[in-house]
Amino acid sequence: MKKISKVNKGGFTLIEIMLVVAILVILASLSYISVSDSLNRHRNTQAAAESKFRTQISAESDYIRHSMLSRTPSYGAST
Repeated sequence: MKKISKVNKGGFTLIEIMLVVAILVILASLSYISVSDSLNRHRNTQAAAESKFRTQISAESDYIRHSMLSRTPSYGAST
């Protein structure tokens, strides 16, 4: 007759799997926080640059409008 021997299966225990999942969740949350902070800083920088650009455009258009309105046409008038 054959002897029934205890076979050692090379699988993982539930505790080991839960530990790995917990570590992955912690790493994912840390990377999410880092990416979120980077995106917020990028948005703030972009908003500041856009505001500066709009201010410059507004100043230039005001200058052009003022210079165009301050000129008086001289239709045949002699000086």
